[in-house]
Amino acid sequence: MAMSNHIEQVRERPEAAVSQGILLPTLHELGWPVFDTNVVVPEFSVQGGRVDFALCNPPRRPLIFIEVKRVGISEGADRQLFEYAFHSGVPMAVLTDGQEWSFYLPGEQGRYDERRVYKLDLLEREIEEAVSRLERYLQYERVCSGEALKSARADYQNVARDREIEATLPRAWASLLEAPDSLLLE
Repeated sequence: MAMSNHIEQVRERPEAAVSQGILLPTLHELGWPVFDTNVVVPEFSVQGGRVDFALCNPPRRPLIFIEVKRVGISEGADRQLFEYAFHSGVPMAVLTDGQEWSFYLPGEQGRYDERRVYKLDLLEREIEEAVSRLERYLQYERVCSGEALKSARADYQNVARDREIEATLPRAWASLLEAPDSLLLE
């Protein structure tokens, strides 16, 4: 009974609780100076709205936007986040409810979901994998040096290539079956 109450509390946790209880401690562990509001900027103003957090380097120049939602309520929030990031020239965006972390490159090609580099569910992945991905995309030193963005772009290329293979392979196979080649038959 106690565990079900705990899970229910996590589901009902408001955005502020996710930000304060999950996001900021995670950023702190990743080396971000979370108490420097010129570097980790809460409620960053953008055209016509606000992003929950902007991770900046140099101060007040955002490199990553982070939008925080309640657990299970992040559906559809990617569009607003993309618009803010794209129009502000921010190369990476993160959407999280504390459990799921979706890493995006808003400036790349495709639909919103196709620009997702990686989706990390902290409850489904091994701890080592979760740590590795969070460090790969959000570790302060890697973000500041540009390595995090390079890694995200390389991962995006791999995802885009896999998506293209998945789309092309069935057509190629069907084409082979429709017009059999004599060499293939032998």
